[in-house]
Amino acid sequence: MTEAEGWNWVYGHASPREHKDTSPVVCFTGSSPTEKEELSKLATGAGLRVVSGVSSLLLFLCAGDNPGPVKLEKAQDYGIPIMSRAEFLHLLDTGEIPMR
Repeated sequence: MTEAEGWNWVYGHASPREHKDTSPVVCFTGSSPTEKEELSKLATGAGLRVVSGVSSLLLFLCAGDNPGPVKLEKAQDYGIPIMSRAEFLHLLDTGEIPMR
């Protein structure tokens, strides 16, 4: 078997790669479980991916009335915009990211 034939065999028998979700990422903090569920449904319906923790991948952090201080601090450290529930709903309605 030649080297080229060997590589063709390797690539021909490789497991298919998992499709990586490249949707914009959002995290919610400080909302009641019911409100968080409602916001998460709205977000996924708008093509956003909802995660439970803050990372550098976030498009923004949506903070409710009682946001977690660790999540706020991490978002600030990463330079991630933090928006309120009203600003998030405005974003979904208009497509405009609020400017502060």
